[in-house]
Amino acid sequence: MTFDQERGQLVLMMTFGVQPRQRVTSDLIPNAEAAAVQIALNRHEARMRAHLADAIAEATTRFLGADPRRLEAAVASLSDPASAVPVGSILRGENAV
Repeated sequence: MTFDQERGQLVLMMTFGVQPRQRVTSDLIPNAEAAAVQIALNRHEARMRAHLADAIAEATTRFLGADPRRLEAAVASLSDPASAVPVGSILRGENAV
């Protein structure tokens, strides 16, 4: 996980497989909303994916300036099928957290 200061985006690089068939993928995370989605997708997976979700959350608060409490509320909202609150409004503090 790195921060591209020029673009203002998080860069997530993941390595899959073993040599010689190893491949590396990279994903850009342009804002807190996209980060919340990545965190929700990875949070309840295997242990390594949970660590990845924690790293994304830390980088989102550190580099993208997201409020940690609002970020966690947004992730919880994404994980709740009954939630109809837009993630962006949670992250901006437009809804009570």
